[in-house]
Amino acid sequence: MKEYLILADVKTTVSMKVKANNQQEAEMIAQRQLNDLSVANIEMNLKHLSGETVKPDVEDFSIELR
Repeated sequence: MKEYLILADVKTTVSMKVKANNQQEAEMIAQRQLNDLSVANIEMNLKHLSGETVKPDVEDFSIELR
């Protein structure tokens, strides 16, 4: 049996509530909380409809804040 490397781009939407005095401050707080260090310990599991769970290796992770 051969080993194959499969690459995929995965994007997700994150929702969070923060307490702030205004919209700009709320965005700054959220950006600090979502920086690369705070998401460095994410665990990814993919669950097939059959119930099988797969734990892929994540080689390249990036986050884009808007």
